[in-house]
Amino acid sequence: MSDRTIILQDADFLVRDYETIERGLSVVIRGNLIVDIGKAEDLKRDHVIDEVYDLSGKVLLPGMINCHTHTAETMYRGRGHDFEFPDWMNNLVYPTNEVMEAEGDELFYYLAQLSAMEAVASGTTSFIDNCVNFTKRHVYHTAKAMDDMGFRGAVAKDAVDQSPMDRGFTGPIDEEVSAVREFLGRWKAEGSDLVQAWVGPNGTAKKPNGGATDELLHKLKAVADEYNTRLHVHLAGTHWEIENVRKQTGLVGSIAMAHQLGILDERTSLAHCIWLDRSEMEILAETGTQAVHCPSCNQICAIGVFPMVGLMELGVTCAIGTDGAPQNDSLDMFREMRSAVLLQRITHMDADAVSHKDAFRQATEYGAKVLGVENLGKIEPGYLADLTAIQVRNNPFLMPMYDPLETIIYACSGGRDVAMTMVNGRILYEKGEFRTVDPVKVMSEVEAASKRIDNKYLHTL
Repeated sequence: MSDRTIILQDADFLVRDYETIERGLSVVIRGNLIVDIGKAEDLKRDHVIDEVYDLSGKVLLPGMINCHTHTAETMYRGRGHDFEFPDWMNNLVYPTNEVMEAEGDELFYYLAQLSAMEAVASGTTSFIDNCVNFTKRHVYHTAKAMDDMGFRGAVAKDAVDQSPMDRGFTGPIDEEVSAVREFLGRWKAEGSDLVQAWVGPNGTAKKPNGGATDELLHKLKAVADEYNTRLHVHLAGTHWEIENVRKQTGLVGSIAMAHQLGILDERTSLAHCIWLDRSEMEILAETGTQAVHCPSCNQICAIGVFPMVGLMELGVTCAIGTDGAPQNDSLDMFREMRSAVLLQRITHMDADAVSHKDAFRQATEYGAKVLGVENLGKIEPGYLADLTAIQVRNNPFLMPMYDPLETIIYACSGGRDVAMTMVNGRILYEKGEFRTVDPVKVMSEVEAASKRIDNKYLHTL
């Protein structure tokens, strides 16, 4: 890591966090940390500066944190939008992933980098990649791709022992647990400062597409605790899942079941969390479990609405995720923040139900909490330098700008308006150029694979 000192100079606006916005300030970064904030002339007097980066005409913000996605699913972006959820899994996800297996580890490496390219080009500096079903076999190369590019995040490895839609991705409990242990140990030996290895079961076996049985879920949480890492699970995502849980357990829902299994605490995050009883919301609050909202997925897959207002009232940490490309078609977190706000408002028929500030906090500060990194998600001395700059000068899409945060949440398009993205004090993206990856190589590899996969299966949809 470089110990060079950079000054990001003279931003039109500095958005420190969801409630603090200042004009005309500069930020000093040494190595991977923010060390000072103030007027440029004062900072240059107090610090030896190695590099000046001009931010005039731009808004500087903390980088967005995407708390749930599937990078391998970028391969089938734009396909399968009209299936009901169980059919979507059975007709699109599983057969396509099965065909992708013939491509080997290399494809999953490039898909992770392609997704990270889209992320940094749209202002996202971290994501949580849940590698499920067949893709669980490629977690090491997924993590390596992110680390090689200098991108922050976590890779959560699936384990599944029961599925009515099994095409060869399930296994006995002991083998599934052993495979998770192998990944956690192997990645720990890599010593990455950027990418974490997590445990990421696709969900309960009571889902219509199956998942981990109660015994396996309990064992996976024990493994996560043993390795001092985190558990990330799809839970309470569809009404079919809840109906099965109620029939088979007599409990009110999946959260109650997970609580009974002892897998909920402040080191567990749950993707979707749509179908919750009020008592289950209280369980999340009491245990410190985090909930991840995927608003575009909810709408495209027609699976329900995340009960954000009720969870926020109880103090539950709510973060935002894009989910995978075919449940969204974009990994743009600015678009996702806007969708999160609007979906809550129309659901409650209340224009004040959720604000743009709430969504921004969920995409930054609360995303950092889900990721388990305390000094992330704000622009403050001592915080990691994961930042993004939005071009506002001479940008007709963001003019006029009275309140930068409100304008950006409602009007910004990450891929159009992001001028620069920095991760860990290192610029990964600037004005259409990727500094730490060969974009031509990545895109050509994915394009070639897409033609083979289309010929083998996708063209039949």
